[in-house]
Amino acid sequence: MFAPVYEAASEQHPDVVFGKVDTEAEQALAAAARITSIPTLMAFRDGILVFSQPGALPAAALEQVITAVRELDMDDVRRQRAEQQSTAQTA
Repeated sequence: MFAPVYEAASEQHPDVVFGKVDTEAEQALAAAARITSIPTLMAFRDGILVFSQPGALPAAALEQVITAVRELDMDDVRRQRAEQQSTAQTA
């Protein structure tokens, strides 16, 4: 069960915002986020989706995701995103 792992991570990282979405009550949000499996772990940084994966993670893997998201160079992420959007518009 993923809930205890998620709760423990949220307690270990008080500087990170952890949230849950009730996909039954928030079906439009779930559809917009393309959530097709429960649980789906998503990570946003500076308002940008930087990680999305369906399925539960063990504690060590969740910790790796948190560390990786923290270490992202967001200027690089924004540059890559702009390049992808530019390429998509010209295709």
